[in-house]
Amino acid sequence: MATLMALALLSVLSVTPSVADEAPVHFRARVLWIAGDTLMVATDDGQSVNVNLTRVPQDQYQRLRINDRVVVTGAIPTEQDRVEATSIEQFEP
Repeated sequence: MATLMALALLSVLSVTPSVADEAPVHFRARVLWIAGDTLMVATDDGQSVNVNLTRVPQDQYQRLRINDRVVVTGAIPTEQDRVEATSIEQFEP
């Protein structure tokens, strides 16, 4: 199951290799829900992506609502089960 999730996540996101064994990512998505330091988003093609917010300043995500459009910047760790975000920017399509 984890392998399928990783393959789905990697097929959706623009990924390039990193020296630190983390693949950098930058993508647009729609907010599905947010709870604590976890954000769940959907990409334009409908893939759900789990985003860890622990490295993102709270002021970048504290006002997000369901269906808001965002740009997520971060990295996919070796486990490939989530995106470790470093930035969340809201945008208007």
